Amino acid sequence: MIRYILFNEKGSVKKSSRPDYPSLGKGEYLLVFLSKPGKEEIDKVSSDFGFDRKPLTNLAKETHSRRYITLPFQFAMKSVYLENGKIEFSNLLFVLTNKCLIVASPKHSSYYDGLVDNLYEEFRKSKVRGVAHIFCNFLQEDVDENYEVLGKIEEQIKEIEFKAAVFEKDAKVKVDDIIYIKSQLYKLSRQFWATTRVISLIRMGVAHIPLEPESTRLLGDIHETFLHQVDVAAAQKEMLSDTLTVYATGVNNRLAIISNDLNLVMKRLAAYGLILLIPTLISGIFGMNFQLPLEQHSWGFYAVTGTMLAIMVTILLYAKKNDWL
Repeated sequence: MIRYILFNEKGSVKKSSRPDYPSLGKGEYLLVFLSKPGKEEIDKVSSDFGFDRKPLTNLAKETHSRRYITLPFQFAMKSVYLENGKIEFSNLLFVLTNKCLIVASPKHSSYYDGLVDNLYEEFRKSKVRGVAHIFCNFLQEDVDENYEVLGKIEEQIKEIEFKAAVFEKDAKVKVDDIIYIKSQLYKLSRQFWATTRVISLIRMGVAHIPLEPESTRLLGDIHETFLHQVDVAAAQKEMLSDTLTVYATGVNNRLAIISNDLNLVMKRLAAYGLILLIPTLISGIFGMNFQLPLEQHSWGFYAVTGTMLAIMVTILLYAKKNDWL
């Protein structure tokens, strides 16, 4: 699918979803956005604007941000955004010419549709100063979304921290979740850092497009924003490491509680065993098959039974006093 926005230096802005974008006149600039382009769309755009179609064809397979050694200037950037509350990743290809900015994504997304619409509304209120100005505003919209993603990740980390701290049976921490979030943060850090290198090249003039002071300032702001987001991702990785420590402490505390409970049970069992041991011994002795003292007396049974009960009570009181029971 091809969408385009036609900008005029005088402040006129037009947009359309038709593939028949207009030829450019004096003071006009074009943003062409390709969403999951087919072969015919790739052939048309690459032919009309004279750029190598290979990066666009292989866009979905790119694993990191990179610059292509081609003219006009092309680079791929990994983009991250929230869609329906979930973190999504996508590659973006940027092609910069003197009159046109071409942006392509290998998949459809309502996020990018909204980004293009926001750009249209933004330039209805301000005049475009060139392709670099359009590019900077597009990139600014996208880089701001990174904070939403980082905020979502921070919420997930706090939720894991809470579960690790309370250590409830119904709020179990999954170590796989911690490892997954940490891998996502590493991925984001590499992505942000790689993109800052490309932006640095554009600021140095490698893209061969005019950079007016406003665009230069915006590129500087975007560069600093990416660096700050690298720092935020690093801080969140530290939070996750702390979460693992809290989780390990919680596990150790849980094991200590279980061990203590087991010791209490064993202590009670030992106390009950001691209470029953002496009477069992006495009754066993008097149950032997030969004559024993007190057998000839009528009060012998009561004396032995009373003695056993007295010993049991004595041991019971002693166990209570020493908190065995």
